[in-house]
Amino acid sequence: MDTYLWVLFLATATLSILPLSRLDVFSVSKRYFYFKYLSIFLFIWTIVTGLKYLSDIPFLTYYISLTVFPLIFILTALLFMSIRRYLGKKIPKLAVIFFLIFLLLELFATYSNNFFLMMIDIPYSSDITFDMIRGANFGWFFMIHTGVCYSIIAYSFVMISKRLYINLKKDNDVFPFVVIVLSIIVGIVLNIIHIFFIEFMIDPTYIAFVLLVSLLYTIFYIRDIKMILKIKGNDLILDNLREMYLLVNQRGEVVSASSELVEKFDICVDNKISFEDFKIMVSNKAVIYKDPSELDSEYIEDKIYLHMMEKKINLPMLKRKGTFYLFYDETKNQKYINELNFVLTHDLMTKIYNRNYFETIEKEIEEDYNKYSLVMFDLDGLKIFNDYLGHEAGDKLLKNFADALTQVTKKFKDLIPIRMGGDEFLLIGLNKDMNDIEEILYELKIITSNNDFRKHIGFSYGYSQNNFENKSFKLMLLEADANLYKMKPNRKKDKDKLEKFFQSLSS
Repeated sequence: MDTYLWVLFLATATLSILPLSRLDVFSVSKRYFYFKYLSIFLFIWTIVTGLKYLSDIPFLTYYISLTVFPLIFILTALLFMSIRRYLGKKIPKLAVIFFLIFLLLELFATYSNNFFLMMIDIPYSSDITFDMIRGANFGWFFMIHTGVCYSIIAYSFVMISKRLYINLKKDNDVFPFVVIVLSIIVGIVLNIIHIFFIEFMIDPTYIAFVLLVSLLYTIFYIRDIKMILKIKGNDLILDNLREMYLLVNQRGEVVSASSELVEKFDICVDNKISFEDFKIMVSNKAVIYKDPSELDSEYIEDKIYLHMMEKKINLPMLKRKGTFYLFYDETKNQKYINELNFVLTHDLMTKIYNRNYFETIEKEIEEDYNKYSLVMFDLDGLKIFNDYLGHEAGDKLLKNFADALTQVTKKFKDLIPIRMGGDEFLLIGLNKDMNDIEEILYELKIITSNNDFRKHIGFSYGYSQNNFENKSFKLMLLEADANLYKMKPNRKKDKDKLEKFFQSLSS
Protein backbone atom coordinates (compact mmCIF):
# COMPACT_ATOMS: atom_id res chain seq x y z
CA MET A 1 0.00 0.00 0.00
CA ASP A 2 1.32 3.47 -0.93
CA THR A 3 2.70 5.85 1.69
CA TYR A 4 -0.12 8.38 1.42
CA LEU A 5 -2.66 5.57 2.00
CA TRP A 6 -0.78 4.49 5.13
CA VAL A 7 -0.83 8.09 6.36
CA LEU A 8 -4.60 8.21 5.74
CA PHE A 9 -5.12 4.90 7.54
CA LEU A 10 -2.96 5.88 10.53
CA ALA A 11 -4.78 9.20 10.86
CA THR A 12 -8.15 7.42 10.79
CA ALA A 13 -6.89 4.78 13.23
CA THR A 14 -5.78 7.51 15.65
CA LEU A 15 -9.29 9.03 15.59
CA SER A 16 -10.78 5.62 16.39
CA ILE A 17 -8.48 5.22 19.39
CA LEU A 18 -9.18 8.62 20.99
CA PRO A 19 -12.52 7.70 22.67
CA LEU A 20 -10.83 4.68 24.29
CA SER A 21 -8.41 6.96 26.13
CA ARG A 22 -11.26 8.00 28.45
CA LEU A 23 -13.72 5.10 28.58
CA ASP A 24 -14.72 6.22 32.08
CA VAL A 25 -16.38 9.25 30.47
CA PHE A 26 -19.15 6.99 29.16
CA SER A 27 -20.18 6.03 32.70
CA VAL A 28 -21.46 9.48 33.72
CA SER A 29 -24.93 8.76 32.32
CA LYS A 30 -26.98 5.82 31.06
CA ARG A 31 -27.47 7.82 27.86
CA TYR A 32 -23.91 6.96 26.80
CA PHE A 33 -23.96 3.26 27.69
CA TYR A 34 -23.80 1.87 24.13
CA PHE A 35 -21.35 4.50 22.89
CA LYS A 36 -18.72 2.77 25.01
CA TYR A 37 -19.17 -0.51 23.10
CA LEU A 38 -19.47 1.35 19.79
CA SER A 39 -16.02 2.84 20.42
CA ILE A 40 -14.57 -0.53 21.46
CA PHE A 41 -15.79 -2.36 18.34
CA LEU A 42 -14.66 0.51 16.13
CA PHE A 43 -11.18 0.04 17.60
CA ILE A 44 -11.41 -3.70 16.89
CA TRP A 45 -12.24 -2.85 13.27
CA THR A 46 -9.09 -0.68 13.19
CA ILE A 47 -6.99 -3.64 14.37
CA VAL A 48 -8.63 -5.98 11.84
CA THR A 49 -8.08 -3.45 9.02
CA GLY A 50 -4.41 -3.01 9.98
CA LEU A 51 -3.84 -6.79 10.12
CA LYS A 52 -5.50 -7.15 6.73
CA TYR A 53 -3.02 -4.74 5.18
CA LEU A 54 0.02 -6.19 6.96
CA SER A 55 -0.71 -9.91 6.65
CA ASP A 56 1.10 -12.03 4.06
CA ILE A 57 -0.42 -15.30 5.33
CA PRO A 58 -3.19 -16.34 2.87
CA PHE A 59 -5.43 -18.00 5.50
CA LEU A 60 -5.24 -14.96 7.80
CA THR A 61 -5.74 -12.52 4.92
CA TYR A 62 -8.84 -14.39 3.70
CA TYR A 63 -10.68 -14.69 7.02
CA ILE A 64 -9.66 -11.26 8.35
CA SER A 65 -11.11 -9.72 5.19
CA LEU A 66 -14.36 -11.62 5.77
CA THR A 67 -14.48 -10.67 9.47
CA VAL A 68 -15.08 -7.05 8.45
CA PHE A 69 -18.69 -7.89 7.41
CA PRO A 70 -20.04 -9.03 10.83
CA LEU A 71 -18.03 -6.21 12.42
CA ILE A 72 -19.84 -3.68 10.24
CA PHE A 73 -23.19 -5.18 11.21
CA ILE A 74 -22.31 -5.10 14.94
CA LEU A 75 -21.25 -1.44 14.65
CA THR A 76 -24.43 -0.64 12.73
CA ALA A 77 -26.60 -2.25 15.42
CA LEU A 78 -24.63 -0.49 18.19
CA LEU A 79 -24.99 2.84 16.39
CA PHE A 80 -28.77 2.34 16.28
CA MET A 81 -28.92 1.44 19.99
CA SER A 82 -26.52 4.23 20.99
CA ILE A 83 -28.56 6.91 19.26
CA ARG A 84 -31.90 5.62 20.60
CA ARG A 85 -30.55 5.49 24.16
CA TYR A 86 -29.01 8.97 23.81
CA LEU A 87 -32.35 10.35 22.62
CA GLY A 88 -34.08 8.80 25.63
CA LYS A 89 -36.00 6.22 23.58
CA LYS A 90 -36.40 2.56 24.52
CA ILE A 91 -34.70 -0.07 22.38
CA PRO A 92 -37.43 -2.42 21.09
CA LYS A 93 -36.98 -6.05 22.16
CA LEU A 94 -37.88 -7.16 18.63
CA ALA A 95 -34.97 -5.09 17.31
CA VAL A 96 -32.55 -6.76 19.74
CA ILE A 97 -33.84 -10.23 18.79
CA PHE A 98 -33.49 -9.37 15.09
CA PHE A 99 -29.92 -8.13 15.63
CA LEU A 100 -28.93 -11.34 17.41
CA ILE A 101 -30.51 -13.63 14.80
CA PHE A 102 -29.06 -11.67 11.89
CA LEU A 103 -25.62 -11.63 13.54
CA LEU A 104 -25.69 -15.43 13.74
CA LEU A 105 -26.58 -15.54 10.03
CA GLU A 106 -23.74 -13.07 9.31
CA LEU A 107 -21.24 -15.22 11.19
CA PHE A 108 -22.39 -18.36 9.40
CA ALA A 109 -22.29 -16.69 5.96
CA THR A 110 -18.87 -15.18 6.72
CA TYR A 111 -17.01 -18.21 8.05
CA SER A 112 -18.63 -20.70 5.69
CA ASN A 113 -17.88 -18.54 2.65
CA ASN A 114 -15.20 -21.01 1.52
CA PHE A 115 -18.01 -23.52 0.88
CA PHE A 116 -21.10 -21.45 -0.06
CA LEU A 117 -19.62 -18.15 -1.38
CA MET A 118 -22.41 -16.14 0.23
CA MET A 119 -20.28 -13.06 1.01
CA ILE A 120 -17.65 -12.90 -1.73
CA ASP A 121 -17.45 -15.00 -4.85
CA ILE A 122 -14.02 -16.47 -4.18
CA PRO A 123 -13.05 -19.52 -2.07
CA TYR A 124 -9.97 -19.82 0.05
CA SER A 125 -6.75 -20.97 -1.64
CA SER A 126 -3.18 -21.17 -0.46
CA ASP A 127 -2.09 -18.50 -2.92
CA ILE A 128 -4.92 -16.03 -2.28
CA THR A 129 -3.95 -12.38 -1.83
CA PHE A 130 -5.62 -9.24 -0.59
CA ASP A 131 -5.84 -7.87 -4.15
CA MET A 132 -7.66 -11.04 -5.30
CA ILE A 133 -10.20 -10.69 -2.46
CA ARG A 134 -10.64 -6.98 -3.20
CA GLY A 135 -11.34 -7.72 -6.85
CA ALA A 136 -13.84 -10.57 -6.23
CA ASN A 137 -17.58 -10.22 -6.87
CA PHE A 138 -19.95 -10.02 -3.94
CA GLY A 139 -22.18 -12.96 -2.98
CA TRP A 140 -25.99 -12.91 -2.58
CA PHE A 141 -25.91 -12.65 1.24
CA PHE A 142 -23.62 -9.63 0.99
CA MET A 143 -26.45 -7.83 -0.83
CA ILE A 144 -28.81 -8.67 2.05
CA HIS A 145 -26.13 -7.58 4.54
CA THR A 146 -25.70 -4.26 2.70
CA GLY A 147 -29.45 -3.63 2.49
CA VAL A 148 -29.99 -4.36 6.19
CA CYS A 149 -27.03 -2.22 7.30
CA TYR A 150 -28.03 0.69 5.08
CA SER A 151 -31.63 0.51 6.36
CA ILE A 152 -30.52 0.56 10.00
CA ILE A 153 -28.05 3.38 9.38
CA ALA A 154 -30.64 5.39 7.43
CA TYR A 155 -33.16 5.04 10.27
CA SER A 156 -30.51 6.02 12.82
CA PHE A 157 -29.54 9.07 10.78
CA VAL A 158 -33.16 10.14 10.45
CA MET A 159 -33.54 9.92 14.25
CA ILE A 160 -30.44 11.92 15.07
CA SER A 161 -30.93 14.44 12.26
CA LYS A 162 -34.49 15.13 13.43
CA ARG A 163 -33.29 15.76 16.99
CA LEU A 164 -30.40 17.94 15.82
CA TYR A 165 -32.76 19.96 13.65
CA ILE A 166 -35.05 20.54 16.65
CA ASN A 167 -32.02 21.60 18.69
CA LEU A 168 -30.93 23.88 15.85
CA LYS A 169 -34.22 25.76 16.08
CA LYS A 170 -34.02 25.87 19.89
CA ASP A 171 -30.38 26.90 20.23
CA ASN A 172 -29.72 28.54 16.85
CA ASP A 173 -26.72 26.19 16.77
CA VAL A 174 -26.01 25.21 13.13
CA PHE A 175 -22.78 23.24 13.66
CA PRO A 176 -24.12 19.82 14.79
CA PHE A 177 -26.92 19.55 12.22
CA VAL A 178 -24.88 20.67 9.21
CA VAL A 179 -21.82 18.58 10.07
CA ILE A 180 -23.77 15.37 10.68
CA VAL A 181 -25.91 15.76 7.53
CA LEU A 182 -22.83 16.46 5.38
CA SER A 183 -20.94 13.49 6.85
CA ILE A 184 -23.92 11.23 6.13
CA ILE A 185 -24.14 12.39 2.53
CA VAL A 186 -20.37 12.03 1.94
CA GLY A 187 -20.30 8.57 3.61
CA ILE A 188 -23.21 7.25 1.55
CA VAL A 189 -21.81 8.59 -1.75
CA LEU A 190 -18.35 7.11 -1.12
CA ASN A 191 -19.83 3.72 -0.17
CA ILE A 192 -22.00 3.57 -3.30
CA ILE A 193 -18.98 4.40 -5.46
CA HIS A 194 -16.85 1.81 -3.60
CA ILE A 195 -19.39 -1.02 -3.87
CA PHE A 196 -20.78 -0.49 -7.35
CA PHE A 197 -18.20 1.52 -9.35
CA ILE A 198 -14.60 1.99 -8.15
CA GLU A 199 -13.13 -0.06 -5.30
CA PHE A 200 -10.92 1.99 -3.00
CA MET A 201 -7.80 0.59 -1.38
CA ILE A 202 -9.02 1.68 2.07
CA ASP A 203 -12.65 0.80 2.75
CA PRO A 204 -14.59 4.12 2.83
CA THR A 205 -17.14 2.49 5.14
CA TYR A 206 -14.40 2.27 7.77
CA ILE A 207 -13.34 5.90 7.27
CA ALA A 208 -16.98 7.09 7.29
CA PHE A 209 -17.72 5.17 10.50
CA VAL A 210 -14.66 6.57 12.29
CA LEU A 211 -15.45 10.12 11.21
CA LEU A 212 -19.11 9.76 12.20
CA VAL A 213 -18.33 8.38 15.66
CA SER A 214 -15.71 11.11 16.15
CA LEU A 215 -18.28 13.76 15.22
CA LEU A 216 -20.85 12.22 17.56
CA TYR A 217 -18.20 12.12 20.27
CA THR A 218 -17.59 15.84 19.72
CA ILE A 219 -21.27 16.80 19.57
CA PHE A 220 -22.66 14.55 22.30
CA TYR A 221 -19.77 14.16 24.71
CA ILE A 222 -17.39 17.12 24.50
CA ARG A 223 -20.26 19.62 24.21
CA ASP A 224 -22.08 18.04 27.14
CA ILE A 225 -21.49 19.98 30.37
CA LYS A 226 -21.01 16.91 32.50
CA MET A 227 -18.53 15.55 30.01
CA ILE A 228 -16.50 18.76 30.07
CA LEU A 229 -16.18 18.47 33.83
CA LYS A 230 -15.39 14.76 33.58
CA ILE A 231 -12.70 15.27 30.94
CA LYS A 232 -11.13 18.10 32.92
CA GLY A 233 -10.97 15.92 36.02
CA ASN A 234 -13.42 18.01 38.02
CA ASP A 235 -15.59 14.95 38.70
CA LEU A 236 -13.43 14.17 41.73
CA ILE A 237 -14.15 17.64 43.10
CA LEU A 238 -17.88 17.27 42.42
CA ASP A 239 -18.03 13.84 44.04
CA ASN A 240 -16.48 15.23 47.21
CA LEU A 241 -18.48 18.44 47.45
CA ARG A 242 -20.28 18.78 50.75
CA GLU A 243 -22.93 20.88 49.06
CA MET A 244 -25.59 19.64 46.67
CA TYR A 245 -25.33 20.65 43.02
CA LEU A 246 -27.10 20.56 39.65
CA LEU A 247 -25.66 20.87 36.16
CA VAL A 248 -28.02 22.38 33.58
CA ASN A 249 -27.35 22.57 29.84
CA GLN A 250 -27.99 25.49 27.49
CA ARG A 251 -31.63 24.44 27.04
CA GLY A 252 -32.31 24.49 30.77
CA GLU A 253 -32.32 20.67 31.07
CA VAL A 254 -30.78 19.04 34.14
CA VAL A 255 -27.92 16.79 32.96
CA SER A 256 -26.37 15.88 36.30
CA ALA A 257 -27.04 16.14 40.03
CA SER A 258 -25.19 15.27 43.21
CA SER A 259 -26.11 11.94 44.77
CA GLU A 260 -27.39 13.68 47.91
CA LEU A 261 -29.76 15.85 45.88
CA VAL A 262 -31.00 12.81 43.90
CA GLU A 263 -31.66 10.80 47.06
CA LYS A 264 -33.20 13.63 49.06
CA PHE A 265 -35.66 14.72 46.37
CA ASP A 266 -35.99 11.52 44.28
CA ILE A 267 -34.79 13.09 41.02
CA CYS A 268 -34.21 11.10 37.82
CA VAL A 269 -31.68 13.05 35.76
CA ASP A 270 -32.06 10.80 32.71
CA ASN A 271 -35.69 11.96 32.32
CA LYS A 272 -34.38 15.31 31.00
CA ILE A 273 -36.34 17.39 33.49
CA SER A 274 -36.04 21.15 33.14
CA PHE A 275 -34.63 23.29 35.93
CA GLU A 276 -38.07 24.87 36.39
CA ASP A 277 -39.60 21.38 36.73
CA PHE A 278 -36.95 20.57 39.32
CA LYS A 279 -37.92 23.60 41.42
CA ILE A 280 -41.59 22.57 41.26
CA MET A 281 -40.71 18.97 42.21
CA VAL A 282 -38.81 20.01 45.33
CA SER A 283 -41.16 22.82 46.40
CA ASN A 284 -43.08 20.48 48.74
CA LYS A 285 -39.90 19.64 50.63
CA ALA A 286 -37.67 22.67 50.25
CA VAL A 287 -37.52 26.45 50.09
CA ILE A 288 -35.00 27.57 47.44
CA TYR A 289 -33.75 31.15 47.56
CA LYS A 290 -30.92 33.23 46.09
CA ASP A 291 -31.07 36.04 48.62
CA PRO A 292 -32.31 35.85 52.24
CA SER A 293 -34.48 38.90 51.50
CA GLU A 294 -36.64 36.64 49.29
CA LEU A 295 -37.70 34.55 52.28
CA ASP A 296 -41.05 34.97 53.97
CA SER A 297 -40.88 36.09 57.55
CA GLU A 298 -42.67 32.92 58.63
CA TYR A 299 -40.31 29.97 59.12
CA ILE A 300 -41.70 26.64 57.83
CA GLU A 301 -40.69 23.96 60.29
CA ASP A 302 -40.92 20.88 58.02
CA LYS A 303 -39.02 22.29 55.01
CA ILE A 304 -35.35 22.31 54.00
CA TYR A 305 -33.91 25.77 53.31
CA LEU A 306 -31.52 25.72 50.33
CA HIS A 307 -29.47 28.80 49.54
CA MET A 308 -28.79 28.62 45.79
CA MET A 309 -25.71 29.97 44.02
CA GLU A 310 -25.28 29.80 40.24
CA LYS A 311 -22.34 29.96 37.87
CA LYS A 312 -22.44 30.10 34.06
CA ILE A 313 -20.34 27.51 32.19
CA ASN A 314 -18.96 28.11 28.69
CA LEU A 315 -19.56 25.25 26.26
CA PRO A 316 -17.21 24.59 23.31
CA MET A 317 -18.63 25.72 19.96
CA LEU A 318 -21.91 26.87 21.53
CA LYS A 319 -23.35 30.37 21.56
CA ARG A 320 -25.20 29.77 24.82
CA LYS A 321 -23.99 28.69 28.23
CA GLY A 322 -24.83 25.98 30.68
CA THR A 323 -25.29 26.64 34.38
CA PHE A 324 -23.84 25.12 37.53
CA TYR A 325 -26.14 25.43 40.56
CA LEU A 326 -24.79 24.93 44.05
CA PHE A 327 -27.17 24.43 46.99
CA TYR A 328 -26.17 25.14 50.59
CA ASP A 329 -28.38 23.59 53.24
CA GLU A 330 -29.12 26.56 55.50
CA THR A 331 -31.98 24.92 57.40
CA LYS A 332 -30.19 25.04 60.78
CA ASN A 333 -29.10 28.63 60.26
CA GLN A 334 -32.59 29.69 59.22
CA LYS A 335 -33.98 27.95 62.29
CA TYR A 336 -31.52 29.83 64.51
CA ILE A 337 -32.32 33.10 62.75
CA ASN A 338 -36.03 32.42 63.16
CA GLU A 339 -35.57 31.68 66.87
CA LEU A 340 -33.47 34.83 67.29
CA ASN A 341 -36.05 36.91 65.42
CA PHE A 342 -38.76 35.42 67.59
CA VAL A 343 -36.89 36.44 70.74
CA LEU A 344 -36.33 39.95 69.38
CA THR A 345 -39.89 40.48 68.18
CA HIS A 346 -42.02 38.44 70.61
CA ASP A 347 -42.90 38.60 74.24
CA LEU A 348 -41.52 35.35 75.62
CA MET A 349 -44.26 34.97 78.24
CA THR A 350 -47.33 35.50 76.06
CA LYS A 351 -45.79 34.55 72.64
CA ILE A 352 -47.36 37.56 70.91
CA TYR A 353 -45.42 40.51 69.47
CA ASN A 354 -43.49 42.80 71.83
CA ARG A 355 -42.81 46.53 71.97
CA ASN A 356 -39.57 46.10 70.01
CA TYR A 357 -41.54 44.69 67.06
CA PHE A 358 -44.08 47.50 67.44
CA GLU A 359 -41.32 50.07 67.02
CA THR A 360 -40.05 48.37 63.81
CA ILE A 361 -43.46 48.39 62.10
CA GLU A 362 -44.72 51.76 63.34
CA LYS A 363 -43.25 53.73 60.43
CA GLU A 364 -44.14 51.05 57.86
CA ILE A 365 -47.83 51.09 58.85
CA GLU A 366 -47.91 54.88 58.83
CA GLU A 367 -46.47 54.98 55.28
CA ASP A 368 -48.24 51.99 53.71
CA TYR A 369 -51.76 52.15 55.15
CA ASN A 370 -54.27 54.99 54.86
CA LYS A 371 -56.87 53.02 56.78
CA TYR A 372 -56.13 51.33 60.08
CA SER A 373 -57.24 51.29 63.72
CA LEU A 374 -55.50 51.00 67.09
CA VAL A 375 -56.99 49.55 70.27
CA MET A 376 -55.17 49.95 73.60
CA PHE A 377 -55.98 47.54 76.46
CA ASP A 378 -55.33 47.66 80.19
CA LEU A 379 -56.23 44.57 82.21
CA ASP A 380 -58.32 44.79 85.38
CA GLY A 381 -56.76 43.61 88.62
CA LEU A 382 -53.33 42.26 87.65
CA LYS A 383 -52.00 43.50 91.03
CA ILE A 384 -54.96 41.83 92.79
CA PHE A 385 -54.14 38.47 91.11
CA ASN A 386 -50.49 38.84 92.11
CA ASP A 387 -51.31 39.84 95.72
CA TYR A 388 -53.93 37.17 96.45
CA LEU A 389 -52.98 34.24 94.18
CA GLY A 390 -49.31 34.87 93.52
CA HIS A 391 -47.33 36.01 90.49
CA GLU A 392 -47.96 32.74 88.63
CA ALA A 393 -51.67 33.56 88.61
CA GLY A 394 -50.87 37.07 87.38
CA ASP A 395 -48.70 35.64 84.61
CA LYS A 396 -51.50 33.26 83.68
CA LEU A 397 -53.92 36.20 83.40
CA LEU A 398 -51.57 37.89 80.93
CA LYS A 399 -51.14 34.67 78.91
CA ASN A 400 -54.88 34.03 78.77
CA PHE A 401 -55.57 37.52 77.48
CA ALA A 402 -52.79 37.15 74.86
CA ASP A 403 -54.40 33.84 73.80
CA ALA A 404 -57.74 35.62 73.46
CA LEU A 405 -56.13 38.28 71.22
CA THR A 406 -54.56 35.48 69.14
CA GLN A 407 -57.97 33.84 68.70
CA VAL A 408 -59.60 37.00 67.36
CA THR A 409 -56.53 37.60 65.16
CA LYS A 410 -57.01 34.21 63.50
CA LYS A 411 -60.72 34.83 63.00
CA PHE A 412 -60.68 38.40 61.66
CA LYS A 413 -57.24 38.46 59.92
CA ASP A 414 -55.04 41.54 59.37
CA LEU A 415 -54.74 42.06 63.13
CA ILE A 416 -51.44 42.47 64.97
CA PRO A 417 -51.55 41.72 68.74
CA ILE A 418 -48.75 43.32 70.80
CA ARG A 419 -47.86 43.31 74.49
CA MET A 420 -46.61 46.82 75.19
CA GLY A 421 -45.44 46.00 78.73
CA GLY A 422 -46.92 45.07 82.10
CA ASP A 423 -50.69 44.63 81.66
CA GLU A 424 -50.90 46.92 78.61
CA PHE A 425 -51.68 45.45 75.18
CA LEU A 426 -52.18 46.93 71.72
CA LEU A 427 -54.22 45.56 68.80
CA ILE A 428 -53.49 47.02 65.34
CA GLY A 429 -56.24 46.48 62.78
CA LEU A 430 -55.04 46.94 59.18
CA ASN A 431 -57.74 48.12 56.76
CA LYS A 432 -60.22 48.03 59.63
CA ASP A 433 -62.86 50.71 60.34
CA MET A 434 -64.73 51.31 63.61
CA ASN A 435 -67.49 48.83 62.73
CA ASP A 436 -64.84 46.11 62.33
CA ILE A 437 -63.26 47.08 65.65
CA GLU A 438 -66.62 47.00 67.46
CA GLU A 439 -67.20 43.49 66.12
CA ILE A 440 -63.70 42.40 67.18
CA LEU A 441 -64.20 43.84 70.70
CA TYR A 442 -67.55 42.08 71.01
CA GLU A 443 -65.90 38.75 70.10
CA LEU A 444 -63.03 39.44 72.54
CA LYS A 445 -65.48 40.10 75.40
CA ILE A 446 -67.23 36.78 74.73
CA ILE A 447 -63.90 34.89 74.84
CA THR A 448 -62.70 36.57 78.06
CA SER A 449 -65.99 36.49 79.97
CA ASN A 450 -66.49 33.86 82.66
CA ASN A 451 -68.71 33.62 85.75
CA ASP A 452 -65.71 32.42 87.73
CA PHE A 453 -63.76 35.56 88.76
CA ARG A 454 -60.55 33.54 88.68
CA LYS A 455 -61.04 32.85 84.94
CA HIS A 456 -62.78 36.06 83.92
CA ILE A 457 -60.58 38.73 82.27
CA GLY A 458 -61.80 42.27 82.64
CA PHE A 459 -60.17 45.10 80.72
CA SER A 460 -60.37 48.76 79.82
CA TYR A 461 -59.81 49.80 76.23
CA GLY A 462 -59.54 52.84 74.04
CA TYR A 463 -59.34 53.04 70.29
CA SER A 464 -58.61 55.45 67.48
CA GLN A 465 -59.03 55.33 63.72
CA ASN A 466 -57.20 56.62 60.67
CA ASN A 467 -59.67 56.54 57.80
CA PHE A 468 -57.73 58.30 54.99
CA GLU A 469 -57.19 61.24 57.40
CA ASN A 470 -53.37 61.13 57.24
CA LYS A 471 -53.02 61.06 61.00
CA SER A 472 -49.57 60.30 62.34
CA PHE A 473 -49.12 56.99 64.11
CA LYS A 474 -48.01 58.74 67.29
CA LEU A 475 -51.17 60.84 67.30
CA MET A 476 -53.28 57.70 66.81
CA LEU A 477 -51.52 56.08 69.75
CA LEU A 478 -52.12 59.13 71.98
CA GLU A 479 -55.83 59.16 71.04
CA ALA A 480 -56.22 55.45 71.85
CA ASP A 481 -54.36 55.88 75.14
CA ALA A 482 -56.48 58.91 76.07
CA ASN A 483 -59.70 56.99 75.33
CA LEU A 484 -58.39 54.11 77.43
CA TYR A 485 -57.90 56.36 80.47
CA LYS A 486 -61.37 57.82 80.00
CA MET A 487 -62.77 54.30 80.38
CA LYS A 488 -60.65 53.18 83.34
CA PRO A 489 -62.74 54.93 86.06
CA ASN A 490 -65.79 53.01 84.80
CA ARG A 491 -63.98 49.75 85.60
CA LYS A 492 -63.50 50.59 89.33
CA LYS A 493 -66.65 48.75 90.44
CA ASP A 494 -65.57 45.57 88.62
CA LYS A 495 -62.15 45.76 90.26
CA ASP A 496 -63.70 46.21 93.69
CA LYS A 497 -65.90 43.12 93.13
CA LEU A 498 -62.83 41.15 92.06
CA GLU A 499 -60.87 42.16 95.17
CA LYS A 500 -63.80 41.33 97.51
CA PHE A 501 -64.06 37.89 95.86
CA PHE A 502 -60.39 37.13 96.49
CA GLN A 503 -60.65 38.48 100.07
CA SER A 504 -63.49 36.04 100.71
CA LEU A 505 -61.34 33.17 99.46
CA SER A 506 -58.49 34.04 101.79
CA SER A 507 -60.64 34.60 104.90
